[in-house]
Amino acid sequence: MDPYSKEHLISFYNFHLKQFGDRPEALRWTPQGQLKRYHSLAEIAPNLNSASILDYGCGTGDFYRFLKRRGFNVRYTGVDINENFIELARKKYPDCTFNVLDGPEDHVEGFFDYIVICGVFNLRVPGVADDMKEALITLFKHCNKGLALNALSSHTPIKDPELHYTSPEDMVKFTLENLSPYFALRHDRVQDDFTLYIYTALNAIEP
Repeated sequence: MDPYSKEHLISFYNFHLKQFGDRPEALRWTPQGQLKRYHSLAEIAPNLNSASILDYGCGTGDFYRFLKRRGFNVRYTGVDINENFIELARKKYPDCTFNVLDGPEDHVEGFFDYIVICGVFNLRVPGVADDMKEALITLFKHCNKGLALNALSSHTPIKDPELHYTSPEDMVKFTLENLSPYFALRHDRVQDDFTLYIYTALNAIEP
């Protein structure tokens, strides 16, 4: 990610954070839309209890709260390029680990059972499509069982010019060629979105 794009992303979300406070709207979600996306991400496995999870682009870390309220006791790590989001997340969830990333190319430490990416590449900035694919290649190397990507679908009939829409067909092809033959695509959970689940092995989520 070039410095201009990084600064644009940080400024964009800081503006919304100042306007809305610690609410889903600061991340450009509605409360209902955020909840639906969390449900979709959690469907990566039947049971996430005791799993280690990396939330890439975690915002203020509320996916952790979502999992806890559903009875999943997870080891949660969140990373984001926005220091203000990370500061809020650390205050709210001191039992989790939160780190600031310089950008999509920044190195992620350790290995995780599951990695989730929720709407991280939905804002239109130069090189966002390449950044997304590079991040997936890097992150999948740190994944023990599976990775879930939520993104805006290119099949959305009415598009916002400031947003980036991803072709689910292109991502399936990319997954097969670069990541894994074991995947599932859902285009029916959230309107205008798709969620792609990529697994490290055929029976990766079996107990």
